[in-house]
Amino acid sequence: MTPVTVQSLDQARTALRAADPDRPVRLQSPPGAAGQHGIGWWLALTRLLAEEFPQREMEAVLDCGDAPGAVLAALRAGVPLVRASGLPDEMRDRLADIARRMGARLLA
Repeated sequence: MTPVTVQSLDQARTALRAADPDRPVRLQSPPGAAGQHGIGWWLALTRLLAEEFPQREMEAVLDCGDAPGAVLAALRAGVPLVRASGLPDEMRDRLADIARRMGARLLA
């Protein structure tokens, strides 16, 4: 899967149009975007893309940086795929378990 970091709806649209239609695309927010741009921004962006590109197989990863609270907030808001970095192993494992129980995934 090809990862593409996007900072706007236009960038995401361009990435989806340019990518090989037979391969899934992984859209990634910029580092720490959950705190900088907001979880609602990411949810709105990914919902619009799903509506505009219904046949396109894609994953969308919201980066929460080293903020466990942002990870939990993103999971509660319904973000299915989140990334966290710089967390102690025990905390990361606990957050990954919470994500699994909520039907989501945590990437390290």
